[in-house]
Amino acid sequence: MNLDQFARAPFHLDSGALAWVERTLASLDLDGKLGQVMVAAGFDMQPATFDAALAAGVGGIHRPVRVPAEVLRANAADLQSRSAIPLLMSVDIEMSETASFPDGTSFPNQMAVGATGDPVWAERMGLIAAREGLHRGFNWSFTPVLDLALNVRSAVVNTRSFGSNPAGVAACAARSVAVPKGFAMGAKHFPGDGHDDRDQHFLTTINGLDMETWRDTYGRVYNAAISNGIKSIMTGHITLPAYTKSLGKSARSPAGMPCSLNADLNYGLLRGELGFNGLILSDALGMVGFSGRGKPDDLIVQCLANGCDVLLFPRIPADFVALKRGLADGRLTQNRIDEAVARVLALKASLGLHRPEKREAAQWVDEHRTWAHAVAEACVTLVKDEPKLLPLDPKKHGRLLLIEQPQRRSAMAPLPPLVIAEMLRARGFAVAMNQPGAPVDPSAHDAALYLVAIEGGSGKDVLRVPWAEMHGPFPGNMTRAWLTLPTVFVSLGSPHHLYEMPDCPTYVNAYSPVVPVQEAVVKALTGEIPFRGVSPVDPFAGV
Repeated sequence: MNLDQFARAPFHLDSGALAWVERTLASLDLDGKLGQVMVAAGFDMQPATFDAALAAGVGGIHRPVRVPAEVLRANAADLQSRSAIPLLMSVDIEMSETASFPDGTSFPNQMAVGATGDPVWAERMGLIAAREGLHRGFNWSFTPVLDLALNVRSAVVNTRSFGSNPAGVAACAARSVAVPKGFAMGAKHFPGDGHDDRDQHFLTTINGLDMETWRDTYGRVYNAAISNGIKSIMTGHITLPAYTKSLGKSARSPAGMPCSLNADLNYGLLRGELGFNGLILSDALGMVGFSGRGKPDDLIVQCLANGCDVLLFPRIPADFVALKRGLADGRLTQNRIDEAVARVLALKASLGLHRPEKREAAQWVDEHRTWAHAVAEACVTLVKDEPKLLPLDPKKHGRLLLIEQPQRRSAMAPLPPLVIAEMLRARGFAVAMNQPGAPVDPSAHDAALYLVAIEGGSGKDVLRVPWAEMHGPFPGNMTRAWLTLPTVFVSLGSPHHLYEMPDCPTYVNAYSPVVPVQEAVVKALTGEIPFRGVSPVDPFAGV
């Protein structure tokens, strides 16, 4: 195959890097080539898991984000030292409460960045991910999320997105992919999530837009990322029926086939129309949006044959056997395998992995923290304050009833309690914590404050207001404090809660529960800083 294409965007390989790709490709036998197109899951951080991946000669290993830096750094050095070909070390640095480094920067999520109205913060978000990722031995993050938060009921997109406005999201997309040499971003989830309210973890979902609208929305966003040098794009287990319909009899894949298995979407739309010359990777193969489409041995062959260069979280060694069978019976060609391997090697060479360089010391910690606080103070959005309740004043609203979830959890583990009560007490408020099931006594309080902190995320069914957790089971869950007390409702997550309570008189969106945002919320509620956020979605959800 012609490797000169990798001298162009997005890899920009020089003659030495091209020669390394050519030599390395020529040195690999079939097993070695198949290993290079696989990124193994290492979520459990167990030696046996890593040993099996290295023995299979995989091209990359994915590790979790919520692990201490020293552990990640030592593990990465060990894995790289034992791999004959440098590894892609991937991670999801989405900057949510649960998708950032525990000892790194507590940076607000993408929707909070969108609410600032300034795409420079998207650029700095990407820079933080790259710097802190490199410091921990990573070289590839499956970010940014380039989905549009179009559907109020989508729990899997929501705050993971920069918003619903294509122009604003495209501006953020363009800036967020400009990261330092040595680190790659992997935008997701092509052809675009957030139009369907369902989750591709549980079924193949549908982007139901017509092609003219798609090109003006998701197409615009991906064009911005591609034009600014994104090196890899993750295909979703998402269909785009309008594109298949537009091809008519020339379509190679059925309309119901997700992008991860769809030759038309990968070759025709992404590579052809959008001109993407980088690496295409599948989303996780264990998701039902993929695995529900057929037999595993057949799907893995289809995935590689139809345009994905990297198979994310394959079955080892079963998928080696399945791919060899596909090659033997003609469903997969040697040329397609070589093309995919060459792109994997080109990505590695573009990161300088063929000649590792010494990384800079972590001299940016204070700068990153400063940025996090600046974004937090710029994102908090006052959606409505009909009674002119704000700012809260300890002289007027001194006895404050705080109503929040008693036990917060992510999809995987408990979450730390919010710290806003302590911040308010430090400002002179007498804060009483609401007890679920207890009636709201207006004579005992001057005002009430609801705090709900539920970000968008994978595997969540809904992001509804947890009334029963805060006020007790039915009929307690029909309690609304604003019926008897001056009340402000603050969402530190989903910006769509007003859809469930349009009569709430004072409502604030803050998008992210990280501590810098909690601090900014208290400052804004008490009038220490202005509300500067501009909603990146319609908070009234059309109603």
